[in-house]
Amino acid sequence: MYSRGQFAVMGNVGRKALRLYHEEGLLVPAYTSEENGYNYYSDEQLIILEKIKQFRKLGLSLYEIKQIIEGKAGEKEILESKILETDHLLKEMKDYSQESSHEETAVKEEQIDIVSFGSFNCIYVIENTERENLGMSVGKLYERASKEQIEIAGDHFALFDELNKSEFSMMTCLPVKSYGGADSIEVYEKKCLHINFTGGFSKVWKAHKKLRLYAEENSIELSDRIYEKYNRDMSVDIYYVVA
Repeated sequence: MYSRGQFAVMGNVGRKALRLYHEEGLLVPAYTSEENGYNYYSDEQLIILEKIKQFRKLGLSLYEIKQIIEGKAGEKEILESKILETDHLLKEMKDYSQESSHEETAVKEEQIDIVSFGSFNCIYVIENTERENLGMSVGKLYERASKEQIEIAGDHFALFDELNKSEFSMMTCLPVKSYGGADSIEVYEKKCLHINFTGGFSKVWKAHKKLRLYAEENSIELSDRIYEKYNRDMSVDIYYVVA
């Protein structure tokens, strides 16, 4: 067993980081002395600490790391979703380095149309509305599909629902084939305002603003439900369901 100080030196980590990992449940001391309240760590926890440090270097959040350590999510799926997020970030950095006039022109060229959305049979994860956790949700869905041998039938998307209420929700969905479990849903919308946005994930609010303005100018009543579909070419298809 090692004291917190000894463990910090051996693991090449600061006291602040150890305290944070303890508070977040990532690395709880193996033993706490009843006599003096001192915390002690084991040899096995050095290996866990190295994993945490490596995952942090790769950009994983503490939440994602905890899910992996506790066996609630697969390491491979989380890393693949992080690669996808990094690809999005690189694209955004390239876009940001270009002149703002070029960015504005790109947004103006994107056309709005009225289309249907679906129909899809989906497995899903209900999460909060923070997009930063989307990669975690997607990882869970792909891991589940792999474990249960469910055939994937399309790209994942997010459903934002009941947006006019205080307790609005987000559901991350993955289209699949031939699955009729109680925890699956059918998604189909007959009429939606749609735009394909290529201006970068962090600027997707511009597309939302453009859709809402279009609806106001054309007296189109919108429901409280929105879909965002994330494509492999790094674009985002946004669908506002027409009431």
